[in-house]
Amino acid sequence: MSLARTKIPREDFTSGPDGLLFFDLEKGGGGLAQEGERVAIHYSLKWKGITISTSRQGAGVTGGNPYGFDIGQPIGEPASAFIKGLDLGVRGMAVGGVRRIIVPPELAYGNRQVQEISPNSEVLLDIELLSIKRSDILGLNRSVRI
Repeated sequence: MSLARTKIPREDFTSGPDGLLFFDLEKGGGGLAQEGERVAIHYSLKWKGITISTSRQGAGVTGGNPYGFDIGQPIGEPASAFIKGLDLGVRGMAVGGVRRIIVPPELAYGNRQVQEISPNSEVLLDIELLSIKRSDILGLNRSVRI
């Protein structure tokens, strides 16, 4: 995510569901991520310009450990995104895409204090979509789209 330090004016972001704002730094290619699919991403979560969490921790030569989740899985359930804003923000991305997301408090941590993040705080996510795995309802017919 070499574009992570790029400054983007708030008015250039696109409005998403429930107050989410997003800006595509890179578009990617292929099919688009949608509900019911498993995705693998690299992410950086920031609050007031400070990186709070990242999948690139200790990246070294291997690039860190990607984070995976099932789009649409209720937050807090196994295989869900860690915040609703991530689940909603990855939808419509193509593999190789890089997106910046401004996540309102309701789609982040709400009125909870999490690490340094104050209650009712907006957070910023930079995500890079690495892969999409599609599966049927029973999870028996899986294929990978890249």
